[in-house]
Amino acid sequence: MKKIFSLLLLILIIISCAQIKEVSQTYKSTVKNKENATYWQQHVDYTMDIDVDANNYQYKGEQKLVYTNNSPDELNKVFYHLYFNAFQPGSQMDVRSLNIKDPDRRVRDRISKLKPNEIGYIKVSALKQNAAAVNFETVGTILEVTLNTPIKSGESVTFEMNFDAQVPVQIRRSGRNNKENVALSMAQWYPKMAEYDFEGWHTPPYIAREFHGVWGNFDVTIHIDKNYTIGGTGYLQNPQEIGHGYEDKSKKLKKSKDEKLSWHFKAPNVHDFMWAADPEYIHDVLKMENGIDLHFLYKKTLEAKYLKNWKAL
Repeated sequence: MKKIFSLLLLILIIISCAQIKEVSQTYKSTVKNKENATYWQQHVDYTMDIDVDANNYQYKGEQKLVYTNNSPDELNKVFYHLYFNAFQPGSQMDVRSLNIKDPDRRVRDRISKLKPNEIGYIKVSALKQNAAAVNFETVGTILEVTLNTPIKSGESVTFEMNFDAQVPVQIRRSGRNNKENVALSMAQWYPKMAEYDFEGWHTPPYIAREFHGVWGNFDVTIHIDKNYTIGGTGYLQNPQEIGHGYEDKSKKLKKSKDEKLSWHFKAPNVHDFMWAADPEYIHDVLKMENGIDLHFLYKKTLEAKYLKNWKAL
C-alpha cells in the first residue's frame, strides 16, 4: 500500500489537472498596489528541445531562455542550478551525508558508491547572451555566468545554451528506476536559472533543498523512444501525433514512423517543469464535470489487486 501511495503522490504532483489544449499567456511580474508599491519578481520564458537516449539514461538539450530583469538593479552576472551534479562521489551532498551525525536515510553513503555510468551530471558546452558567446564556470551544482553587458532594470535578454546530461540512479526525488521501478523520474533535470530577489542571488549548493525558482513559462519538446509514455507539467500540444491515451479517439492519429516520438508540452506561469516516463505506463484520464482532466499513470506490472484499485479509483 505504501508503494501505491508513493506512486500516486508522484503522479498527482507532476500531472494532476493536466489538460490538452493550446496555451498562450502574457504575464506581468511587477505589481504596484497601496500595500506594497515596490513589489517585483523576475520572469523567465524557457524553450527547450531534449533528445533522450533512454537505453543509456542520457540526454542532450538545447535551451533558449528569455530572462526579464524586473528588479531595480543592474545585473553583471547570472547563475544557473545544475542539480544533477550533486549525485557524484565527492560532491558537497555526498561529503555532507558522509560526515553528519544524522544523514538522510535515502542518501547515507550511496552517492559515494555510484559508478561513472550511474552518476548524474549536467555539462554545459555552449552559452550565448543575445547571440554572443559568454564566459561561464561550473562550480559543483552552480553555473556562474559573467555577462558581456549588464542586464539593466526592466530589460529582457536571451540566453541560448547547449548541454549534455545523465540521469543518476535515484537517490532523492529525481533519477532512474526508482523503488516503484519507474524508468525516468525527472525533477530538477535541466539548467535552471537561480532566483534573484530583494535579498540578491539565491545560489546555495544543492545539498538538501532545491525548490526556490523563478516563475515563468515553459515550452518543452522531448524526443524519446516511441514505446515510452510521458506525464509532464502543463498541456500536451500534439496529442494526435502522440497517442498513448492523450489522443481524441474520434480523430485519426498522425503518429510518426520514426523510432522516437516528439512530445510537445507548454506550461504557463509555473516555476518548474517536471516529467516522468516509462515504457510500461498505463495512462487513464478522468474527465471532471468542471472541465478539468485528471491524468493517472501507473505501471501495468503491478499486482492484479492494485491494478483493479487503480481502475476503481
